[in-house]
Amino acid sequence: MTKTFAGIDPGYKTGGVALLQGDWAEVHDLPVFTEGGLDAHELRQILSSVAVDYLVIEKQGARPKQGVSSAFKIGMGFGQILSAVSLLGIPHQIVTPASWKKALRVPADKDAARRIAIQQFPALADDLKRKKDEHRAEALLMATYGRLVK
Repeated sequence: MTKTFAGIDPGYKTGGVALLQGDWAEVHDLPVFTEGGLDAHELRQILSSVAVDYLVIEKQGARPKQGVSSAFKIGMGFGQILSAVSLLGIPHQIVTPASWKKALRVPADKDAARRIAIQQFPALADDLKRKKDEHRAEALLMATYGRLVK
């Protein structure tokens, strides 16, 4: 039986979600409300559309010189994602950006994940064509990372 992997690139106003099973994959923008914060109901719909065996979530944290308000919002979004995933009972791993990018040989430049995801998943090129689709691409590569480690 083919396992299904998922990846989430967290955010408060942006982010990405990806599902990966064998040769099939799909990507979504992380469902958030216009004013920010996770739409947990919509995330549940995405993650329940298939039986997810394992999920990888990118670890979030405050950055140097980041404002207190921004750090709080990022932490809030991350916590909302962790709560939703825990309530769904999906086995998951929180991984640092450096860890999954090193394992998949993703360079540090901002657009590298999108370029690599398009190369590995050409059928999703239309869903990854915009610069702002980097969140979708990172989520897809995190799902790929999940497949490697599980």
